[in-house]
Amino acid sequence: MIDHEIRDAIRKSWNQSSVTYDSCPGHGIGTEEEKSAWKQELQRNLSGSRQAVLDVGCGTGAMGLLFAEMGHRVTALDLSEGMMAQALKKGNAQNNSIELVAGDAGHLPFRDGSFDVVVNRHLLWTLPHPETALSEWRRVLKNGGVVLIIEGVWTDRRFPARAKRWLSNGLAKIFGHTHGGHYDKELRSQLPYDGGVPKEAMISGLSHAGFVNISIRDLMYIREIQKSQIPWYQRFAPAKTYYLLAATKHD
Repeated sequence: MIDHEIRDAIRKSWNQSSVTYDSCPGHGIGTEEEKSAWKQELQRNLSGSRQAVLDVGCGTGAMGLLFAEMGHRVTALDLSEGMMAQALKKGNAQNNSIELVAGDAGHLPFRDGSFDVVVNRHLLWTLPHPETALSEWRRVLKNGGVVLIIEGVWTDRRFPARAKRWLSNGLAKIFGHTHGGHYDKELRSQLPYDGGVPKEAMISGLSHAGFVNISIRDLMYIREIQKSQIPWYQRFAPAKTYYLLAATKHD
């Protein structure tokens, strides 16, 4: 597949997934306890009271809307029109204003040094060229700005874990709790981090892109909070790792 075919396939997948995406625990924010935990994590790396924030690959706007609720000025970008429509609907319902922009996470339509913060969640594993995206995110940050990347390793490829995942997915289909939009085998073959991004690869990628002051925080406790929202038959195949990486741009 060539790049424009990959982008079209990704857009189609997330458009199909958009209406039911937030119904899956770990996608939407299901409880006040989880919302509070996310706000505390996001606040830890902010240096000012009102920041210009870019939520890149925003999906249905979970992170961007939290920043807006915290009083920051938020621009949210996504390739999927369906996902952005859901983000707009949620923002209107919450009376939180964010600016929505259609675009590619690896080719941002913004000038150099436009933002204090670039945030993304569950995005890098979906990109065919993550190294290009990291360079773009650094480009649009102001000097001293911070990138916040929330990622994990979702797929343990050892046989016992694969068997649990097969069982969990099968039961989810029986009970009708799938969110759709899954990537097919051909598309997944184009993604260097299909199944999740190891911490070591993420740290190396940020360093190579020119970021400094790289730090990492474990977020598995948020996975534990989310368990109350997860049906029993989807608890067989938990994520291996879940973390937040923060890094700074200094010219």
